[in-house]
Amino acid sequence: MLGKFLYENQNVILVFLISLVLCLIGSGAYPIYILDEAKNTEAAREMMFGQEYIVPTFNGVLRTDKPPLHYYFMMIGYNFFGINSFGARFFSGIFGTLTIVFSFHFINFFSGKNVAYTFALITWSSIFFIQEFHLAVPDPYLIFFISTGLWFFYDFYIRDTISSLWFMYILFGFGALTKGPVALLLPGLICLVFFIITKDLTIKSILRYKPFLGLLLVLTIALPWYVLVHIETGGVWTKGFFLDHNIHRFGNEMEGHGGVFLITWAFVLLGMMPFSFFVIYAFIKAYKNRKDTLLQFSAIICVVFILFFSISNTKLPNYTMPCYPFLAFVISKALWEFFLKQKKSAHITVVVLLITVLAVALPIAGKFALLNEKGLENSSNISLWLLPTSLITTGGAFLYFQKRYKTAFITISSGWIILVPVLFLIIYPALTMHNPVEKAKTMIKDNKQIAAYKRFDAAFPINFRKTFTVLSNAEEIDSFFKKFPDGYLITNDRNVGNLDNNNNLTKVFEAKALFESHTTRIYKQQ
Repeated sequence: MLGKFLYENQNVILVFLISLVLCLIGSGAYPIYILDEAKNTEAAREMMFGQEYIVPTFNGVLRTDKPPLHYYFMMIGYNFFGINSFGARFFSGIFGTLTIVFSFHFINFFSGKNVAYTFALITWSSIFFIQEFHLAVPDPYLIFFISTGLWFFYDFYIRDTISSLWFMYILFGFGALTKGPVALLLPGLICLVFFIITKDLTIKSILRYKPFLGLLLVLTIALPWYVLVHIETGGVWTKGFFLDHNIHRFGNEMEGHGGVFLITWAFVLLGMMPFSFFVIYAFIKAYKNRKDTLLQFSAIICVVFILFFSISNTKLPNYTMPCYPFLAFVISKALWEFFLKQKKSAHITVVVLLITVLAVALPIAGKFALLNEKGLENSSNISLWLLPTSLITTGGAFLYFQKRYKTAFITISSGWIILVPVLFLIIYPALTMHNPVEKAKTMIKDNKQIAAYKRFDAAFPINFRKTFTVLSNAEEIDSFFKKFPDGYLITNDRNVGNLDNNNNLTKVFEAKALFESHTTRIYKQQ
């Protein structure tokens, strides 16, 4: 029985294993540091230690940014692997693996093994997409719930499989518990547009999806926590999340994450790099083959996501990522058609040259960026680890001009896949050891009392496994040092003149944040 199962599912098992390695490799090799990871992982830690499973906090203050599902998974990770970067990121990698595997399964079923493997290579090559599954943030979970829910929608549309319908609603329900109404709004809009374009928008078609039972299932999964957190916080969390982090975020630029309309399209090109540069060619082919309903459905998903977040005033690279599996499918379908025809295309040639130039530029750009980043100048030679991608991609381009198109594609994708272990096992660990928090950990002992002045690097609480009292004036600072004469005061506030001029304090540490403008300073009592 086992042998038969393995034989019948060998393609899915192979993709699962490779995806698992790529989505988890190096997840524990470098510390939690970037802002979003720091706040999410610390919120999970505080919930776990406080045995508080309803109200999320960061440094003891209510955190209204996101619902709790990813916190729950991080807590499970902490229990299994300890409070560390691997424990925090483990389930991000698992959900990334599941995203790729489910997409591969459905593409294999509806479009065949060759297109499915082309999809897998494109996805594995997309370094920034794979990177998302190495982050302890809610997006890896949302990407899985939305993309896989949409695959089940299509499966029910074609095959009328009732289990697919219920899986769809279950996934959207958990999506709502991951990042709120966007997990329902965008899939709903996509399905509406799909019905309109396929001229299938009828009462009968809609009722076939059992929307009232489906909504009840979604609410059964998501609503209880929203009600409980509303009661526990007196409505403060509800207001903060729905008004500030949804309506206000869409209508206004938040935290400096804005930009022109086209920046969202640039994020997509970057996120699916290098094969995203085939997107124009792929969509032209998709339009010509628009009778293929899966191509049509996938194109609609991509367009709705990209347009929606182009209109939004707050723009971030991760917002459009739930559509990436479908974008990869559209590209893989076009490329496999090209492989079959074996006919040289000017458009393909231009893109291959562009990808090659980009690959050759990687180590040069990396060295230049590190030379111009304070504190990392002496680490600039680590950019040489990007050379294998340059060389392998150049070899792929050479094969392309020999008209060995499939071999060229496999070679180029291999050159970019190798970036995954290079980044997560070598480059990121080497660079992040220079961040201010890691440096401070070598100076401040675990048993020392630490307070913060006004604002501080968000990575301190999770890395020191404690919350910090935040002081706002000289009287509070004096009171702290009277109580803890051996304590430390940390800050990254730009106005520290009153600290530098305080005769009772001495600055013992100063380090600029990596690739950011603020500087962490640490003071002790003289």
